[in-house]
Amino acid sequence: MLTRAAFLLALCAVLFATNGMLLGWADAYDVLIGITSPAEADSQWAAWPLSVVGWAAIPAFVGGTVGYLVTVQIQAHQSRDFDAVMDELRALIQPPPGPGDDA
Repeated sequence: MLTRAAFLLALCAVLFATNGMLLGWADAYDVLIGITSPAEADSQWAAWPLSVVGWAAIPAFVGGTVGYLVTVQIQAHQSRDFDAVMDELRALIQPPPGPGDDA
């Protein structure tokens, strides 16, 4: 993610820093997450790109991160040996030994 999305992350950081200096950090955050409309900002020329990034790029980045983490977890479970998984399943099916059974 950091290698493929580095440009996107840098663009988001630059836009947020620019708006933080122009509008104030709290107002820049509000524009980024959509609490405040960029039309209400003092520097609309900087607030509109930040709003678009907050609307489109941030959810895409979060979705990509979650997708990557889910893929890692799925691959970790798929890399187990088939025979080991079958042995575990067979052990779960076996009834526990009774009080009179020899162990």
